[in-house]
Amino acid sequence: MNEKKNEVIINVIQKRIKTFTRIEKAFYGALIITAIVLSVGIVYIQSRNFQLQQEISQLNKKINNQKDEFDNAKQEVNELTRYDRISEIAEEAGLTIQGGNSQKVE
Repeated sequence: MNEKKNEVIINVIQKRIKTFTRIEKAFYGALIITAIVLSVGIVYIQSRNFQLQQEISQLNKKINNQKDEFDNAKQEVNELTRYDRISEIAEEAGLTIQGGNSQKVE
């Protein structure tokens, strides 16, 4: 019984496909091709978007590391140019410090 039903359905479909005109076949073919191209395009765009997001996050990490290094260097400069440290080094070398001769670097 099921086999007969299946055969009837297949025959109806085959008859319908045979009765499609060339224009209908071209139209449905174009729809299928368009759907495939759009699917591939969407997948490509999503993967490219993901790659760009990864690159952006890597660049942000590099920027933050550079900022940290800059801040550390700035702190070291401030520590090295403290008046107390300079006067200590000058005294060790046997020099005297005059108040107007030292400046802070920024």
